[in-house]
Amino acid sequence: MINALKLWNFTAGVLPPEELMAHAFVLKTCQRTIVLTLQDKIIKSPTLSHQLYVGQDSYLFLLETICGLKSKLVGENEIVGQFKDAYKDYLSRADRDNKLLIVLEKLFKDAKDIRTQYLIGISQKTYASLTRRHLLSRVHADHIVVLGSGQLAEDLINQFKKKTKVSICARNLTRVSELCRLHQIESIDWEHRDQLHQYAFIANTIGSQSVLWDESFFEAWASNHSKKLFVDLGSPSVIQTPMTYIDGIIRLDDIFNEGAVVEGQKQTQIALARAAMLSISERRKDLFEKKLNKLAPLPTPHLTSGVRYL
Repeated sequence: MINALKLWNFTAGVLPPEELMAHAFVLKTCQRTIVLTLQDKIIKSPTLSHQLYVGQDSYLFLLETICGLKSKLVGENEIVGQFKDAYKDYLSRADRDNKLLIVLEKLFKDAKDIRTQYLIGISQKTYASLTRRHLLSRVHADHIVVLGSGQLAEDLINQFKKKTKVSICARNLTRVSELCRLHQIESIDWEHRDQLHQYAFIANTIGSQSVLWDESFFEAWASNHSKKLFVDLGSPSVIQTPMTYIDGIIRLDDIFNEGAVVEGQKQTQIALARAAMLSISERRKDLFEKKLNKLAPLPTPHLTSGVRYL
């Protein structure tokens, strides 16, 4: 049965949610969208550019992804929170595949074991900590506006709140209220987001195909502040401006490049971790064969427009 496991790896922003068929597990990160299933087909348009992994290779690919070894910031741990959120979402879905849940549960355990045994100290520089270094150490921001309300936004709030004033601006009002109450911070009305040029220091975590802040916004922002910084961690990016690092705009690629260098000792740790993952995936193959064969097969897949996109 493990030979039926398939993983589609798409570049971030390539796969529209309406393309998905039922039963698939979806993990969306700033670099990729991963779709995992035991079905033969998960998308309506097979011409969408992707990589396909099958059987043991699909398990190994997802395990390496969760452990941060597929990230440009090698060993980063934001992916763990993203995987947990995707798992909770999948668990709540009526069309979930119980056989696939077994695979996901084992991935949780195996990823934790690999990180504990091999990857401690591999990457202390995560997206949130690198952003913190720029906003608090480089420019000493006295008030930071965080855009978005997901896990990365909360990670940023945790990095900032003990050192400076923090406000949040996002579309999800329920989540914004929750974060404000939990972290004792203030909120800015999402409907007034076009007025955010009043704030000199902004960290964005929102990713979308739409442009939310265009060149006119950044012209106003630049003219309002001599000392300023806008860190854009969204993927796809929601900003549109020719301004660069020199002008106070730090994009996701700048963060990637900053964390790209991995010392020789860490490379050795990573090699050991990869070898351990390969061994784990081989052992899991036999386990899944026994467990999955005991479960009843799924009904014939059907198209759905209700798949929740992560």
